[in-house]
Amino acid sequence: MEENTILQLQGVRKRFGDSEILEGIDLKIRKGEFITLLGASGCGKTTTLRIIAGLEFPDSGRVILEGRDITELEPNKRSVNTVFQNYALFSHMNVADNIGYGLKIRKVSRAVIAKKVEEMLHLVQLEGFEKRMPSQLSGGQKQRVAIARAVVNEPKVLLLDEPLGALDLKLRRQMQLELKRLQKRLGITFIYITHDQEEAINMSDRIAVMNQGVLEQMGTPNEIYYHPVTSYVANFVGSANILHENGSAYAIRTENVLMDQEPECVREAVVVESSFAGGQLRILFRLRDGQTITASRYGIDAGTGLQEGAGCRIGWKPEHAVEVVDDGQ
Repeated sequence: MEENTILQLQGVRKRFGDSEILEGIDLKIRKGEFITLLGASGCGKTTTLRIIAGLEFPDSGRVILEGRDITELEPNKRSVNTVFQNYALFSHMNVADNIGYGLKIRKVSRAVIAKKVEEMLHLVQLEGFEKRMPSQLSGGQKQRVAIARAVVNEPKVLLLDEPLGALDLKLRRQMQLELKRLQKRLGITFIYITHDQEEAINMSDRIAVMNQGVLEQMGTPNEIYYHPVTSYVANFVGSANILHENGSAYAIRTENVLMDQEPECVREAVVVESSFAGGQLRILFRLRDGQTITASRYGIDAGTGLQEGAGCRIGWKPEHAVEVVDDGQ
């Protein structure tokens, strides 16, 4: 194992009945990283998380933490904690007791528990909330308590299973920033699960895009967005056109399709339709060979004057057309 690698999955496979959920996952995660497992429902990301946590065991393959094989260890014997989407707080315990519960189970002294709880409350900015019950907390506050309870035991790795899924959009975006800030302050490796591409791009050091039990691509948000290796990654992370030319497939982001200036890669096209929603104008074009391509612009004046059925010239810069493996998705 490389010196900076804290967690490694080697050839992890898992079946449930006749369905193969994971098809040989290989993954290396570095110390102190914020890693996101990104993919649609059913892609295998939650199963991967549960195998790391010890809540499921792989049919084959290994899970290695800091050079130690933990594949067969029970969850309480791994230095790994999990924050679930529903937070799983104890409704009959106040905030302080929820946070200190793991320490109490380990028979840590009351004085040490009180000190650790105080530190955690400061860390998640909930000083003065120690006596409140879960029913008296907002969704964002519950999430912070759940994180404090998970990190008070100083795990090597913290697993987060879509913890922002129950929050409204505004609070989710706020909590994204808070989670990233918290992760950097703690220095703990975070492995985060989501199907939300924006969330993954905003928060992650690296993203692992999963599809039908396979790891399609792993890289920085910039690499995943601007240099996808498959058509699935190009379409799942952002909005892309897959254009076929000379036996190859190219991904071109909709925002990189040029309409209002002379592009280097020019195509004759006809406007098929345009729509305006949420501040974004989307225009669908048909090329001479029958392929369609979409351009997107923000701003109410973007692309005005283009009428359906009108002929026009569109294109893109060569560096914005990325060759990909066309997997039909």
